[in-house]
Amino acid sequence: MAFAFRSADSQSEKVIDYQYIRNLKNKEVRKKRFKKSLSQQLFRFVLIVLLGVELCYLGWQGLAVVKTSKSFMLQEVLVTGTEKIDPAEVKRMVLEGQSNALLLDLRAVKIRLESHPWIQTAVLWRELPNTIRVHITERQPVALVLSGSLYLVDMDGRIIDTFRQTPEYSGLPVLTGITNLNDRIQIRSELATVAALSTEPDVLHQVSEIHIYNQDSTILYLKGIPFGLLVSKSGALPMIHKFIAYQDFLKKTFGDQKLIDLRYQDQIVVKSAYQEQL
Repeated sequence: MAFAFRSADSQSEKVIDYQYIRNLKNKEVRKKRFKKSLSQQLFRFVLIVLLGVELCYLGWQGLAVVKTSKSFMLQEVLVTGTEKIDPAEVKRMVLEGQSNALLLDLRAVKIRLESHPWIQTAVLWRELPNTIRVHITERQPVALVLSGSLYLVDMDGRIIDTFRQTPEYSGLPVLTGITNLNDRIQIRSELATVAALSTEPDVLHQVSEIHIYNQDSTILYLKGIPFGLLVSKSGALPMIHKFIAYQDFLKKTFGDQKLIDLRYQDQIVVKSAYQEQL
């Protein structure tokens, strides 16, 4: 029995020795694999860095070539859509400090152009190698604003330019009672009446002046009519139609009056004077 017990111990020791050897071999294999994978990662990192440096260098060299290349030198700016603005002025604004068609910042030029009081929108595009095209949409004056001088104003309430007795715009209605030229909200409030009347151009053409009365009402002066017409901003056109139906009688009978109030549905109120409610 003792011999069998010792034989078992010896066999057990041999088994343990084999497992230990295998463990050592596995550790060596893992170390080799780790060293191999680490060296591969370092190699890839170095390769990527070198490739990045090379690309940056090539990009820098390419940019330098583009900047100095005569092929991309900005030679022509073609402008369309202008009537009131001199195309040469637009070209000067595009070429301001710029000489390369490929590197021209179109967005910055667009912002610069649209800051011009006459330019509503500007569309730019390149025609490589050396041309920039610009299409301009100009602002359209719809009224004159009286505030010291007369100014052209568009439907958005933006002051465009001083009125220079241009025959084309001499028939536009004049907005009066504007206290601040920079107050586009107040100007747009009066332009709402212009927009309402513009649906009937014949009626709008008869209007010579639109005067602020209060937040809800305005006074219209028609050409050839000696008194003002007090109307609601929300219903100016029907009220003018009501006046036109009786205008001959009113002109003959109340020509010396100052104001005709048309805001009431079933009556016309004649006033010898009025008090502005600003």
